[in-house]
Amino acid sequence: MKNIKQTYTNLITFITDPYLKDSFEKIRGSEFLYLLLITFAVIIPYAYVLHLAGLDQFDHKMDFLLKEHKWLIAIIAIFVAPLLEEPVYRLHLDFKISSIWWSLGLSILLISEVWIPLALLWVYLFYLLYKVNQGERPNLKYSIFISSALFGLVHLMNFTDFDYFRYFYWVPFMVGAQFLIGLVLSYIRLNHGIKWAIIFHGAYNATLIIPAIYFYEG
Repeated sequence: MKNIKQTYTNLITFITDPYLKDSFEKIRGSEFLYLLLITFAVIIPYAYVLHLAGLDQFDHKMDFLLKEHKWLIAIIAIFVAPLLEEPVYRLHLDFKISSIWWSLGLSILLISEVWIPLALLWVYLFYLLYKVNQGERPNLKYSIFISSALFGLVHLMNFTDFDYFRYFYWVPFMVGAQFLIGLVLSYIRLNHGIKWAIIFHGAYNATLIIPAIYFYEG
């Protein structure tokens, strides 16, 4: 229990006052597991509260994919999504010009009918590019929170036939889980490197998707 409490403390301390290490350390297996447990300890009750609030009234693409393409969604969620989303939403947090350009370039692959979150991402990344080119260091805490919020918003594409104007008040709650996960992934990215953020993202998705595949009753 002591080690998981320390991991939780380290995570909260980082979120409160984030930092960028000069060199990354390989994440320990125990810390990796503790971060997964902490994440699910928050996400599972959060998802249950949303269910009680009736958020499942909105159609979700996951239902169709689980019914028609179970293993396709597993491959996308466990391998493709982390490999794409982590460089887009977390690579640039080191504020290197090359990293920002990589985030911008790869973000084109996220183009969908839900275009507003992507447009906001481009505005944000070009702002970072401007600041860095001017020799200024952007605020790391703001950048982590903004990138996590944008990471959450892009997952609105998972919902079908959602009336954003009618149900706009649901949006923060619908993407709240992804926002929280984005903070955890930012912690991993800035302490252990983008590789471990990708691996953690894939492990998190696998923990959700694989049981859903086996127990889905569409």
